[in-house]
Formats: sequence, structure tokens, C-alpha cells
Amino acid sequence: MKRWILLLLVVALLAATFAGCASQSPAPSSQPAAPAPSESAAPEVSSEPAASEAEPAAPEADVVYQLAYQYFESFPSDKNVIASADLFALMDAEEDMFILDIRRPDDYNTSHLKGAVNLSFFTTDISDHLDKIPDDKPVMVYCYTGQTASQVTALLNVAGKMAKNAQSGFNNGISVTEGYEKYLETDANPLPDESYPVDEAVQKALSEYFVEKQAQDGTAFANFNLKPEDVKQIIDDENDEYYILSIRSAEDYAKGHISTASNIPYGLGMQEELVKLPTDKKIVVYCYSGQTSSQTTAILRLLGYDAYSMSGGMGNAEKGTGWLGAGFETVTD
Repeated sequence: MKRWILLLLVVALLAATFAGCASQSPAPSSQPAAPAPSESAAPEVSSEPAASEAEPAAPEADVVYQLAYQYFESFPSDKNVIASADLFALMDAEEDMFILDIRRPDDYNTSHLKGAVNLSFFTTDISDHLDKIPDDKPVMVYCYTGQTASQVTALLNVAGKMAKNAQSGFNNGISVTEGYEKYLETDANPLPDESYPVDEAVQKALSEYFVEKQAQDGTAFANFNLKPEDVKQIIDDENDEYYILSIRSAEDYAKGHISTASNIPYGLGMQEELVKLPTDKKIVVYCYSGQTSSQTTAILRLLGYDAYSMSGGMGNAEKGTGWLGAGFETVTD
């Protein structure tokens, strides 16, 4: 009997020993134990980009679009236009400013405002030398009649320049203002030695703008303009590829406008309505003389629209300018 009791005690002792050793054995190295979960542990990051990151929006388009939108969002009361007499007064006061003549080189060489630098609108000069146009002083821009300078004024403001358009240009503004002769010279003026950084996306957009403008030379859309006769033909043909937009005041629109035209009055805040325009049509913009419609056209093109300005605007029947000068009718409905 004692022998059986002793044997049972030995078996029990051996069983307890093996159980203790098993409980202390580490997990195999090929199967590491998972760490205990923690609320402060960083979440796992996938090596695959999220769907929204896989196809990012083009940053160039975003930057240019926002800057173009902001042009009318913070529009000054002078509408970025300066009368010739006021420009002459600034010249008399030796105001620190940069005068930009965007006419053709031959006309610049014949005579130009004192101190003016020539970068022709009819080439890619402006976009090619954008970094040479100051951003720390007013930039006064003039052309022949104020229409192409209006485009450039808008473009330069988007590029961070403090640009204003010399109203009615050299032909209809500067050279018909009393005493203008003393403000002219024939000596050419060089570009500044300094460079002024320009946002890469804006530089790209303006370069493309002038390349596209060059491609329109010799066509009905030269300089992103359409003649009143071309607009009349569009309306007569009931061509639904075009959308006619009046940016004259609501009062003047009500008194008479081009048939089929809608109305967005020009000025502060108009960007909210501009971005609602149809994107699948060519937008033809007209104003009073073609200057404010040219600014609007430039902004619309930066917003992604295929936009054009009607040369001469509504115009004047007695002076033979614009739509009325061509003898075309208006409607009130």
C-alpha cells in the first residue's frame, strides 16, 4: 500500500512541473504576440493613396481661377481706369510709377509718353517679360483706344501688379488731351534691371493667353474681339454656339440691348454671376465702348471660358462707333 501511495505522489509532482514549464514558454519568434490595443496608438497608414489623393486637382488651375475670381471681388471704385489728364498730373508730380506702352514698336518709336517702356500686345512680349514689370508701384498701361490695354490691365492685376488702363488709349485719350505734346518723347526706355517674382501658375496661364491670342490673328476673333457685324450675323443665324452678354447698367440694358443678350452689370461683385455662365458656349461680351468688356473678357478667359469682346461696344450712332454706329437695332424685351 505504501508503495502505491508513493507512486501516485511522484506522478502528481511530475505533472505539476510540466504544467509550470509550459506556462512560462515564450511564443515562437515567427508568430510575435500582438501588442495590447491602446486608445493613444497611432492609426495604421495605408501605402495606397486615398481616392481623393490619387487624382489631385490641378494646382495651376485652382490658383489662377481664384485670383481671377477675386479680381471683381475686390474691385476698386476707379475700375482700374485713369483719365489722361490725371495721368499727366501724376507725371508732373514725378510720381513713382511704371508706364507701359503696349502698341506696336513702330508706333512707340514715333512717339510715346515720357519714360514709357514698350512691350507689344501683338507679340508675346508682355508674358515673356512679366517678371520685369514692377509689383511695388502703380503700372499705367496704354494702347491705341483702351481696349487691348483693358485686357492687359486685368491680366496684370491677376499677376499681382497694380495696373490701371489709360482711358481711351493714345489715339482717343492721350493725344486729344490739351497740352499732351509736352509729355511725349521718342527715346526708347529699357526694362528695369530688377526682377519681380511671378506665381508659376499665373505665369503659365498668361503665357498660354498670349499664345492663344497669337493663334487668333488674321481671324474674326483677332485680339479676342468680334466686330459688331460678326455679332449681328451670329444673331441673325440664331447660332446657339454663342451666348451674348451685356455688362452695361441694368437701367441702360432695360432701355435697349442687343437681341438675345442677358445682363450682368459691370463692377464690384459681378464674379458671382460670371461663374454661372454656360461653359459650353462662346461668350460674347459688350459694354459701352469696348473697354470694360475687354477687362471682363480677360477675366472670363482665366476662369476657363471661351470669351470675346465686341469691338466698340454699344457705341454711338452719331459718331459711327460700335453696334449703334453700324446701324443695328436694339430691343427692350
